[in-house]
Amino acid sequence: MKINLSQAPIVDAHSHGFQADKLVAEPPEGFLDRITVMGMCFGSATGVNPALADAVSAMTDHTLMAMLTRRRLAEYLDCSPEALLPTRHTTLKADPQAYISGLMADANLSALFVDDGFPLPKVDQLVMQDLTGITIHRVARIEPMIEAARQQTRSAADLEAAFQAELESAAQEPRCVAFKSIIAYRTGLDVGDPSRDEVEASYKRWQAAGWREGRDTSKALRDHLLNVTFEIAKKYERPVHIHSGAGDTDVVLTHARPSNLGPLLTRFADHPTVLIHSGFPWLGEATYLASLYPLAYLELSLYFPWGMLDMDRVLTQVIGAVPTNKILYGSDEASEPEILWISAKEGRAALERVLGSAVERDFMTTQEAEVIGHNILARNVLRVHGLA
Repeated sequence: MKINLSQAPIVDAHSHGFQADKLVAEPPEGFLDRITVMGMCFGSATGVNPALADAVSAMTDHTLMAMLTRRRLAEYLDCSPEALLPTRHTTLKADPQAYISGLMADANLSALFVDDGFPLPKVDQLVMQDLTGITIHRVARIEPMIEAARQQTRSAADLEAAFQAELESAAQEPRCVAFKSIIAYRTGLDVGDPSRDEVEASYKRWQAAGWREGRDTSKALRDHLLNVTFEIAKKYERPVHIHSGAGDTDVVLTHARPSNLGPLLTRFADHPTVLIHSGFPWLGEATYLASLYPLAYLELSLYFPWGMLDMDRVLTQVIGAVPTNKILYGSDEASEPEILWISAKEGRAALERVLGSAVERDFMTTQEAEVIGHNILARNVLRVHGLA
């Protein structure tokens, strides 16, 4: 059974900022490197060895994401795969707005939820909106706010007060639709509910360690500040996005499994929480949480687009186990705008295949499948964030 979602707009629930001048300035020969997971880590992680950049390049031609994008983008630009890199760079440089907005239109992308915490300094999202030709919604990451508060204060209480002021300011901006935390990169997802004494002691340990991050220094303080974030988010009816699962090499991997989030989700069970990356690669744990906690939502990036051959399995699992109005499409574009495009194109096709199979197997009707498809691609994320 063919399910046609070609006219369904896509709202990307998780992406990052980019600027035209910086895109043009990037070496064109490294484009395919930069869209691989390994290549993106070299742009985001602090713990990578720059001397290994050539090793990353040597693997690009053997990486499915690069292989497929080379062919698909060459078709779009009407050139041979061998001519892609210079053709793409020439087209981008000639008119960045025309090229990038054209990609968005071709993929039928209508809006992006953009995490403002990477890259830094922050990208002007209104300028990015003009560049892409589609709506940009701000997701305010709390870690830069914590750092700004830390630098201007000298005690745990003052840091908390300054941080709350940052949260309040962001929440009152109409374009800010959610808060986000990457606490998995700092101290892990096993977020506790520390006492005031524990928070004060954590601040002092962190300070004495020269602000070195670690579970032995800043964990209690960071746990407390994430709990504060939830309280402010509830006040302003803003969902909280939590990075769950693996990321680049900086993540505290031994404490990044989504199952660690159980106590936090229980503590704030009455507030919408989006599990960014659906716990990649621990999909089963994230699926279980979303099937159990009424206001826990799954966002599918990392499986999309880098899990190309696995996307059908991922969709089959989450659609089969989780209420389908809790599943959000996302790409985690963090290097090149073409990631938004290829992810949307391949993600839509995978969703059509999986829903078509479900209809053929009599799990749902054609009408139900089409509604589910539209919901996953756009309507769910808009509704959850009060934008429907």
